[in-house]
Amino acid sequence: MATALEKQLPGGTGDGPEKSAGRFTRFNLKNIDTGSLLGALPFFAFVAAFLIIPIITNTIVAFQAPDGSFTVETMVTAIGPDYRSAFVDTALLSVITAVVGGAFGLILSWALVTADRPGWLKGLVSSFSALASQSGGVQLAFAFVAALGTQGLITGMIEFFFPGSMSEFSITSFTGVTIVYLYFQVPLMAILMLPAIGGVKKSWFEAASSLGASRWQYLRDVALPVLWPSILGSLLLLFANAFAAYATAYALAGGSLNLVPILIGFFISGNVLLNPGMAAALVTWMMIIILVAMGIRFLLTRKSDQWLNN
Repeated sequence: MATALEKQLPGGTGDGPEKSAGRFTRFNLKNIDTGSLLGALPFFAFVAAFLIIPIITNTIVAFQAPDGSFTVETMVTAIGPDYRSAFVDTALLSVITAVVGGAFGLILSWALVTADRPGWLKGLVSSFSALASQSGGVQLAFAFVAALGTQGLITGMIEFFFPGSMSEFSITSFTGVTIVYLYFQVPLMAILMLPAIGGVKKSWFEAASSLGASRWQYLRDVALPVLWPSILGSLLLLFANAFAAYATAYALAGGSLNLVPILIGFFISGNVLLNPGMAAALVTWMMIIILVAMGIRFLLTRKSDQWLNN
């Protein structure tokens, strides 16, 4: 007979782990909905064709010598002195845009959650953030060239009021590309942080206020400690997003910036030297860096969910 304590446990009747909920649930093929599985087959086929198979093929080429034998020489060369600066520059660009974009995006997401009026502005900013976070490529590069290029509209306006102030600025420079990346990094951070900030309970602020805490003390001692896993996880996603960006940087700077995605494009297209093996090795290292960042983000997100869902 099950005890009273066993009956209070989630799914527990004292009959063994196979009938309990959570991680103790025994996998049973009979529980699989065949109709749902068939409906998901097109998605699985799409993922396999355009993600899993290309990743496996790329990894095989990265560890393959020209004669078809196994080798690690290409992988070692890819992070050697000749290409290490590309990883450094790409990482620097990713860190800067992640930190700066994350700071502004966090402020924006907090304003979207806490602001009550006007209601239409909140919906407009949320919709624009969702759209801008997925923007990029040639169209975004052209828009910024038209705005901040040598003959751009904003450039002309600034030069009109402050002559010579834009003489040292170039949209194709490292600084210019950083500004363009912030266009989609800021709204992406805002979208990522909306669920986490929305999960912060108002009762926490009321409890802190009743104990005499100011708004700053509440943010410092209550909200930020709870949100920091989500914040750090979102920054890692922003880092990965910038690290893997190709079309925007290539359309803006071409070969003037030493970035890993641009270098990979050169090796594939033959603009510098046709070397698919080196391109595969660079892609493999880039995937490793991104997977590590996403793995850490996954762990941090789980930690944040434990707080926000309780």
